[in-house]
Amino acid sequence: MQLKLSLITCSLLATTSLMAEDYVTIEYMGYDEESGRTTISTPSIEINKDFGADYTLNLSVAHDSVSGASPIFHDSSSGASAKIPDGTVNPNDIEYSNVDYEDERTAVGVNLTKRFESRDELTVGGNYSKEHDYESKEMSIEYLHYLDSSKNQSISIGTSYQKNDVSVYCSLNTDECDSSSGASEKVKDLDVISSEIGFTQTIDKTSQLKASLFYISEDGYLSNPYMRVVREYNTNPKITEDKKPNSRKAYGALFQYSKALNEKLTTVSSYRFYTDDWDISSHTLKSELYYEFNDKLTTGVGLRYYTQSEAEFYNSSMDYFTNQTHASSDRRMSSFDSLNYKLSGDYKISSDISVNASLNYYDQPDYFDAFYYNVGVKYLF
Repeated sequence: MQLKLSLITCSLLATTSLMAEDYVTIEYMGYDEESGRTTISTPSIEINKDFGADYTLNLSVAHDSVSGASPIFHDSSSGASAKIPDGTVNPNDIEYSNVDYEDERTAVGVNLTKRFESRDELTVGGNYSKEHDYESKEMSIEYLHYLDSSKNQSISIGTSYQKNDVSVYCSLNTDECDSSSGASEKVKDLDVISSEIGFTQTIDKTSQLKASLFYISEDGYLSNPYMRVVREYNTNPKITEDKKPNSRKAYGALFQYSKALNEKLTTVSSYRFYTDDWDISSHTLKSELYYEFNDKLTTGVGLRYYTQSEAEFYNSSMDYFTNQTHASSDRRMSSFDSLNYKLSGDYKISSDISVNASLNYYDQPDYFDAFYYNVGVKYLF
């Protein structure tokens, strides 16, 4: 017997052009790590507007407020500060503990989609974000081509270019600045090129398969100006800057399968593989299950597992690094496993208004755990 498609299944299996609609979405995201070690609040708004059947404009704005503390090596005799001390330090004064920080970021995005007579789609976009020490500008383009008249098969190809300006403060990173210039900061460049090719196959009225390959090239300042490394601990102990290579090449693949199990139950599962020339390889397994109680209420549960290997230049010990060219104690470069648990719900108040909420728990054993949530409202016009 052919299964009747639920609303959630239709949204998962339909193409962009078939599901285009005019809407405004307002959301708020809150993040709390280890009882306040890091706290993030992000309000955002998204507007999607069709202009006839051939054009769609999408606009988004978000603002992040971040506060908390980050663990780094520092000289305890001078207080918990990210400033690199001059010369050698007393090994008994070297501590690995939290240093306070706070920041704000504003991000703006715009995408314009053009549909041709064949209903193929060309999307061009731009993104801009600004923090007190980081500015990012991005341009992207993507083309979607249908391989059959029924639009059950499609192929997409896209690429983006991102130009980033990183402000490195001379008072914290003396090696990066020319002391004779008297400058308070030095702006470092970071260029990122990302490309992806994807294939989508609608298998039948209840299932769909997606597969894609991606490549990422990063060139420029990839170090963290706030992270520190201890060198020559046993002979001439010094606290120095985080030093990562100035380039990284990465590639990988993503596979996703969506299936309506019955009239009310839908599952979406995916696997992502990533590897780069820093010796980091990662695997991500993700599965979500949605249940449609009625025409108004849909709930979901999800589980995500992530594992990665460590970078070739990473070590968290005080007494490991000596004169290596590249050295980092940035925990994001370490090997670790993590789990993310998710609960979500979407409720339609009327034909035009719906509200949604999700609660996530993230656990990275031996490092930290965090709760984060999203609440939002969507208005169709």
